[in-house]
Parts: sequence; structure tokens; C-alpha cells
Amino acid sequence: MDDRSRWRALYVASILSGVLLVGISDANVALPAIARSLHVGPTSLQLISAGYVVAFGLTLVPFGRLGDQGRRHRLIRVGLLLYIASSLACGLAADLRTLIAGRVLLGVAAGILMPQTIGVIQQLFGGADRGRAFGAYGVMTAVATASGPGIGGLLMTVGGADQGWRWIFLMNVPVGVALFAAGARHLPRTQPVMTTITRSFDPIGAVLLGVTVLLVLFPLVLTTGLPGDSAARWSALVPASVFAVLFLRWERRYLGRGLLPLLDGELLRTRSYRNALLVAASWLAAGPGVGLVMMLYLQLALGLSPFLAALVLLPSSAASAFGARWAARRVLRWGRVITLTGLFTSAAGILVSVLAVNLLAQRPAIAVVTVAQILNGLGSGMVISPNHVLLLSDVPAEKGSLAASIGHLTQRIGNSLGIAATSAAFYAVVYGHAGELTNAGRSTYDSALVAGVVAAGLFFALAVWATVTDLVRTRLYRTPSEPIDRTTKAGART
Repeated sequence: MDDRSRWRALYVASILSGVLLVGISDANVALPAIARSLHVGPTSLQLISAGYVVAFGLTLVPFGRLGDQGRRHRLIRVGLLLYIASSLACGLAADLRTLIAGRVLLGVAAGILMPQTIGVIQQLFGGADRGRAFGAYGVMTAVATASGPGIGGLLMTVGGADQGWRWIFLMNVPVGVALFAAGARHLPRTQPVMTTITRSFDPIGAVLLGVTVLLVLFPLVLTTGLPGDSAARWSALVPASVFAVLFLRWERRYLGRGLLPLLDGELLRTRSYRNALLVAASWLAAGPGVGLVMMLYLQLALGLSPFLAALVLLPSSAASAFGARWAARRVLRWGRVITLTGLFTSAAGILVSVLAVNLLAQRPAIAVVTVAQILNGLGSGMVISPNHVLLLSDVPAEKGSLAASIGHLTQRIGNSLGIAATSAAFYAVVYGHAGELTNAGRSTYDSALVAGVVAAGLFFALAVWATVTDLVRTRLYRTPSEPIDRTTKAGART
């Protein structure tokens, strides 16, 4: 492909990835309307949300491996067709079972597609061009992560209180058709030829890993902090640890046969890759967790509609795009310094927001929070965009889809853990002081917001630690005048 064709393929892959990320959060805005429309309770709503996340997590790694074996273009077509069909099923669902089934299939489609988007970029770009390509990809990722709730709130408003949730799913249909046509025209149809060993799939490893991921995600996605949460859900972590041990033992045995296991040990031994995984997982636990409790606070404490609450948080999306683009152009020289700056910039915006709602009256508090979201989004973009570049900087192109799928799996687990922790902390304070949501006053919600932010702060501290660790490592292994361009040095530390 010539240079112009490569960049067109990059834009198609980036937009596709952004659409999938929006799908994680935009539907959550519609859950109250779904409850009214289909007359379902909290447990059923949890299944609607959990079905997508769990199916997404289960399919990432196996289809990432398949994508690296020369099937990438075919998987993108199959995934998009499934995405269109399942979105249509969700939008037209007349009962709960159809909606849950559609959400599960939608998660499967996302799990098929997401690794392929990264794989395309790894295949087409190398050296400094790869850094710029992933910078552009990071801009789309940052915008999608920040704008999901806003898009959901807008579609809910346009479609109406009772039927707006259907618009969220039905809008995916024309988007999916457009992406299918663009992918058929612009995405590469061929890949580098793999060796016989690389083409081994490891089906038993896929099953063992799938069961492990299912058991880990199960208690996390069912944690809301509401009084109805059952403590028995945490018992799933016991068999999860058993299956994790079985999976690791099988992988060693599979490798001993001269075959390539599902999880590549060389990838996990690459320190730049490991550190970037930890940064991504911990930040996607902290950032979206704070966004959730802030959205709840704006609606429950300040009485804003979902759409108005989304508008208050909207500056974060625009600032995130700017921060991601700015950081992408400088990450090869400054490296983790940008990530660390972004973390504390976002933390400053969150701190200003929390102080404003606790110290100011309603109208000035809303104004200050709206402005503070610029800092929050700017910092978020500076974290997410460079981390995509640094995550895959030492990863060979033929392992791009697998490396990306492992990265997205850890992000989904981190995101689920952060949402569970922050929402549980928020609701625990509300129910501990007021007994019911409707009985709580603003002071109670103020305390609940602080509790949720403190819970997210633990993940923030982990992200800072991982960033500083990687920063020290890169400083030790380069000369003072050398730019941090790890795309030219494969696995220096390894």
C-alpha cells in the first residue's frame, strides 16, 4: 500500500475502534429507560450490562491470535456483520431475553474486531511512522472513551424517555454498514505469511483462559454498591484462581511440545509492554470510575437530566482529543514524562470538581465543574494516547493483534474493577446515611462523591507507580541526548 492508502486504512481502523469503545459506556446511560420500557429490575439490568463486557473479554485473546494467523481481513468482515445484526436485535428487542442475547452477541463482535484494528496498524507502520500512527489512533480512543456517556445522553434525549434507548443500538446499524464498506475498500486484504508454529491455535488454552476471565469478571460486573448485591458473588474468585493455575500449567506444557501457546511469554517478559499494561488497566479503572460517580452526582444531587449531565462533562471529550494529539507528537522524545504530566493534570481537574461541588452553591458548582473538565480531559488524552504508542513499541508486527487483545483484556478487567469499587463506595455512603436514594440530601451525596473519588485514587496511585517505574527504566537505558524512540530498539531491557 502506498503512503496515502496506509493512512486511510489507519483512519478506518481508528474509527472502528472508537465506535467499539463508545459502545461500552453509551448504553449504560439508557439502563433506567430500559427498566421502564421492559419492566425489569436491577438484576436484569446488571445482566444487560454484564453480557457485553464479559463476552467482549472472553473473545479478545482467541480472536487476537486468529487475527495474527492471516485471517484479519476475514475477521473484520465477520465481526462487522455480527455487529450490525446484534445491534439491530438490541434496538428492536421486545423482551429482556432478546436484549440480553443481543448484548452478548454485540460483545462477541467487539471482541472479534478490537484486536484486528491494532493489528492493521502494527502491520502497516513501522519505526517513527508507527509512533505517529498510534498517536492518531490514541486521539480517537481518548475521544471515544470520554464521549460515550454524552453520545448516549444525546440519543436518549432525541429518541424520548421511553424509546430513546433503542436509538442507541439502532444508530450502530448505519455506522456498521458504513464501516463495512470503508473496510472493504481501504483495509489491507493480505498479511505477512506466518510459520507453522505461529499458526498453532491452542484451543484448550483458549477454553481455560475463557473460563478464568468469566469467573474474574462475574463478581466485578455484578457489583453496583446497591443493597441487593450478594456477597456470594465473590466466591467465583476461588474457582477463578484454580482455572488460572490450570491455564498456566497447560501453557507451559503446550510450549514444551514446540507449539506457540495462547499467551506469548516473550510479550509478557517485555518490560515496556508489562508496564504499559499496568498503566492502562489502572488508569481505566480510575478515570471512568470517577466519571461514573460524577454522572450520578450531577443527576441525583444537583437534579440534572442525563443529557444536561452529559453536557457538563462534554468539555472533557474535546480537551481529551487535543491532549491526545499534542502528546502523540511528542511521545517519542519525552516518553513517560508526558504520561506522568497527564495523570496529575487529570487529577487536578478532578480535585477542583470535588471541591467545587462540596463548597459552592449549585449553579456556580456546575460552572466550575464544567471548566474543570477541560483539565480532566486534557490529562486523560495525555495518558491514553502515549500509552498506545509505548505499549506496542517493542512488539513485533506479526504479534500485533495478540498483544492488543491482551492489552484490551487487562483494560476491561481494570475498568470493571474500577467501576465496581467506585460505585460501591458511592452507594455505600448514600445507603449508610439515608437508607434510600430518594431520602438522601446534598450533603450525603457530597460525602458519597468523595468516597467514590478516594476509591478511584487507589488505582490512580497504581498508575503513577507504574509510570514512574517505566520512566526510571527508560532513563537508565539511554544516553542523555538520545530521544525516547523505542520503536527503533526492540526490547532493550528484555
